[in-house]
Amino acid sequence: MSDTPHVNVPAAAVNPSLLARPVALPKASASGVALAAACASVALDLYSPGILRDVERTAAAKLPPHTLMARAGAAVADWLYGRLPALATAGRQPVLLLAGPGNNGGDAYIAARELHRRGVLVDVWQLAPPTADDARWALADALAAGVPVRHAPDIWPQPSTYAWIVDGLFGIGLSRPLEGPAAALVDHIAYEHTQGTPVLAIDVPSGLAAATGVAAGPVIHADVTMAMLGATPGLFTGVGRDFAGEVLLATLGADEVLVATRSALPGERLIATSAPAAFLAHLPQRRHASHKGTYGALAVLGGHEGMIGAPLLSARTGLMSGAGRVYVGFVANDAPDWDPVHPELMLRHAEDLDLSAMQAVSVGPGLGTSAASAACLSRALALDHTPLLIDADALNLLAAEPALAERVRRRAGPTVLTPHPLEAARLAGCDVARVQSDRLACARALAQQFGATVVLKGSGSVIDDGTRAWINTTGNAGLATAGTGDVLTGAIGALLAQGMPATQAALAAVWLHGRAAERCERAGAGPAGLTASELLPAIRAELADLLNGDTPSTRFASSHRSTRASPT
Repeated sequence: MSDTPHVNVPAAAVNPSLLARPVALPKASASGVALAAACASVALDLYSPGILRDVERTAAAKLPPHTLMARAGAAVADWLYGRLPALATAGRQPVLLLAGPGNNGGDAYIAARELHRRGVLVDVWQLAPPTADDARWALADALAAGVPVRHAPDIWPQPSTYAWIVDGLFGIGLSRPLEGPAAALVDHIAYEHTQGTPVLAIDVPSGLAAATGVAAGPVIHADVTMAMLGATPGLFTGVGRDFAGEVLLATLGADEVLVATRSALPGERLIATSAPAAFLAHLPQRRHASHKGTYGALAVLGGHEGMIGAPLLSARTGLMSGAGRVYVGFVANDAPDWDPVHPELMLRHAEDLDLSAMQAVSVGPGLGTSAASAACLSRALALDHTPLLIDADALNLLAAEPALAERVRRRAGPTVLTPHPLEAARLAGCDVARVQSDRLACARALAQQFGATVVLKGSGSVIDDGTRAWINTTGNAGLATAGTGDVLTGAIGALLAQGMPATQAALAAVWLHGRAAERCERAGAGPAGLTASELLPAIRAELADLLNGDTPSTRFASSHRSTRASPT
């Protein structure tokens, strides 16, 4: 295996959080294959299925035949054996392994062989005979070791018959919805999963598009997914986050090939999960010798009649995200003169604000699409060099009025667009299904179209600056409520006002926004019933942790360094 240090995954309860902080241990697994747990604290490089297939071919050419498959199957068996209940390790409750015709099926055969050798009862159900040479070798090896292999039956056993189910049906190359016997088998597994049987998927839950996180048909719902060689984007965005569960990575000793492959990729093909390392160096530091002007003035423009709460949420978040001064410019004529919750805010009619005195402007929350709304957006676009965030109804105005969109493209200053899928569809001239069918491609197209940093919101928000892409892995379902987008707008705007580059401001705010939702849930607020306003003090607390150096990434780095000299 490679000398590159990894994080071994400690024994844990079934279905642990994807976002749990990693724990570093010095020893590799019994197979000699180390695993790393995906988490929000450390960035994880992501690869398209095509690139991973190239990595596999290159790595396999440097090794004896079948080595990668042997390592993959052993990694599955090692990890699973440490999580089996006592009945299973005593040989009294079986593990079910499902084998498809490709190399994922081969991994399942080897995992079954390794578990069988340790005295675990295994059942292997074959969806179809193997078609790949490695998989045929793995099947022969499993049969020679006495592993029982049979065709997948039409009738499912009694619920809770199996201690675990291992999904080795289809891997990252699947490009069509499951149908026929495969779909029926997935439906059976789904029922068994609802009855409490945990599921481990190899590479990607069968039925999930590895590149996009799309599920066009039946999909395995996994508690844990073990990605081999490298992880794919679909595990972290769209519905992938729901179906993949906790994500583990086994590089199978191919680290040098992975590094060489990534180094050769052009920048526009680089994708990673977001983590503090991507923005921490740009985070504004707080010094004693400073004043409110040091941390910038932010203006939030919006608030048509009946929607004045949206810009107030953004502005209040701007205060709690460190902006020195925050103004609200309302479009509504009957807007309030002051905010009783945060009297620090300065409220004006939008036309009365001197936008040229601002270090950043956020436009869109509750803006509406009236003529007055369009005029407000037009004033913001007249600021050619001021950092500008465009959200909500301002995005809808861009989609409806090509002249405004053209002005965005011609801006010299940094621009951030924060569409949700429907707003992105309007900007792109398509429907939501098209946007969600490839979130990464949509974010890239919009970023290049507008010359902006784009935050495509949703499960696994995508941040793209036109040359690189990141997928955010913080957050939870509590964010699916009114006003949370306005909160994000305020956080990004405040960081822009404090001088952060646009992409790093977007990365930081999206990460903090998600962490705040997690903090609220740990405190008992949500995810059901979490309100947008509850995020504000949580964002401030998460930001304080980053500024004080008490971050998950620094704690990880410290423990990671302590293991570098340990044998692996």
